[in-house]
Amino acid sequence: MGSTLLMLVLMGAAFYFLLIRPQQKRAKKQQEMTNSLAPGTRVMLSSGVFGTIRHLGERQAIIEIAPGIEMTVVKQAVVKTLLPEDDEFEYSDDDQVSDDEPEGSFDDVEGSPFDNIQPSDFIDPKPSDARATDDDPTDQSSTQK
Repeated sequence: MGSTLLMLVLMGAAFYFLLIRPQQKRAKKQQEMTNSLAPGTRVMLSSGVFGTIRHLGERQAIIEIAPGIEMTVVKQAVVKTLLPEDDEFEYSDDDQVSDDEPEGSFDDVEGSPFDNIQPSDFIDPKPSDARATDDDPTDQSSTQK
């Protein structure tokens, strides 16, 4: 009887130290990181999106993911804060074309094929009698039997 009780106590202790305690440490570390967030901090979200915190609320944060593009997320979606060396790419607000971008963008094209579209281009043609079938809902001859 004593060995069974000792075995249950050992299993309970192992369960606590192997499962419960590490989870509590991770939750505490995540909570500390969430509380230390500040505007201007680069972060990674749980979806893998990188961004910069612009505004913080009690439960939500506004993250700028690209220049001028912001999204609102729950603060718990922030997985980690990033260091400058974690970023692979840099974004800037200037409109200069870099050397690796192809020449001739859509802004260089004069006129658009959509410039000459008129409302009359969208008028549906009337159905011809040759295309009418028995299951055609516009065919009035089959309903008057």
